[in-house]
Amino acid sequence: MFIASILLPDRVWYTLLIGIGGLFVVSYVWIRQLAKGVHATRRLRYGWVSVGDRLEEQFTIINTSLLPALWVEVVDQSNVPEYKTAVVHSVANEGVRRWREYAVCLQRGQYQLGPWTIRSSDPFGIFILTRQYPVSNEVIIHPPIHTEIPIPLPSGQSSGRVRARQRAWRATINAASVRDYQPNDPYRWIHWPTSARRDELFVRQFDLDAAGDIWILLDMEQQIQLGDGLDGTEEHAVLLAASLAAMALHQNRPVGVAGYGRSPQIVPPGRGTGHRWKILRALALVNADGDATLSQTITDISRLMRRGSAAVIITATNSIEWLPNLTTLSQRGLRSELIVLDRPSFGGTGKSQVLQDALLQQGYSCHIIRQGEIGQAPEQEKRGYWEFKVTGTGGVVAVQSPVQQT
Repeated sequence: MFIASILLPDRVWYTLLIGIGGLFVVSYVWIRQLAKGVHATRRLRYGWVSVGDRLEEQFTIINTSLLPALWVEVVDQSNVPEYKTAVVHSVANEGVRRWREYAVCLQRGQYQLGPWTIRSSDPFGIFILTRQYPVSNEVIIHPPIHTEIPIPLPSGQSSGRVRARQRAWRATINAASVRDYQPNDPYRWIHWPTSARRDELFVRQFDLDAAGDIWILLDMEQQIQLGDGLDGTEEHAVLLAASLAAMALHQNRPVGVAGYGRSPQIVPPGRGTGHRWKILRALALVNADGDATLSQTITDISRLMRRGSAAVIITATNSIEWLPNLTTLSQRGLRSELIVLDRPSFGGTGKSQVLQDALLQQGYSCHIIRQGEIGQAPEQEKRGYWEFKVTGTGGVVAVQSPVQQT
């Protein structure tokens, strides 16, 4: 066009040349302003979630420039199942745009939020602005916990009737005596009748729990699994393990878990809220992709178990080749209880009742769990979500909880 205006001087060519040149100048100035002033942030609202919970993030786009961003596209590379954050918004000059993205967590596991990118352009689409945010955040979706599990917890070999000779450094169900108060002792340990009688502070002294440790062993051999997703034996086993572990911790029992997938997840027995999150993390990461048979996993875990401990073995097999391993555990003073996932109810073959009869004849406790018997993760509209508000004094009050919405 520039050459045409020289070779063929005409007012039309000059007008077009000036107009297009001005268009490029305006576009360049516009995109430079956006490049300096448009930024974005994202924040995960809750640091932990379980299957059935609502994952929630808050996105913010800030435009500090003197020109508006007519469109800003968010391109997200998160790998959370069913979580889509591809959106387009406009942001006024010196304005802020906030919104939230939601998704119901359908599958446990370890996922990434990010990396992500924002894109924008001038009004004529001549120049494109791309700003990348390479940082990604890890999010662990934990398995759900059901409080009503029709399976009692096993006791250790002593059944709690014999007290341990060693003193415990944390609260247990066995209070043996009292001792002088130390500066780091929790106030809830104070024994007020003795303190009032002696005119000094005394605290309860606890014995170690004589009921023994509980080990929850998941059979994660790939060949024996049936079904997919929440309807499969793998998710039923994980749900049982999480619920039993929560029940044990609620009763202040030391509990550990072991799952021998391709990447073994082993958490030694312990107590407390912190230990609960360790167990849930391990159960979120375990997968039924292992090659180790149940006989091999029992032999391996037996090396970690102390005398007087109890093992809860969750399996979907109908084979009896591993029964001698249970005898070996009994000879070492280790108690075993079995939870068998009923293969016919999951679409497989065989009779779980035959395995249960064989176990009962040898003196082992055995429970058969059928598909759907322990329930599944609540759906979003049934489970609900948390909502909070900040009071005038700076406090935080829960105005809505999942329990209130059921």
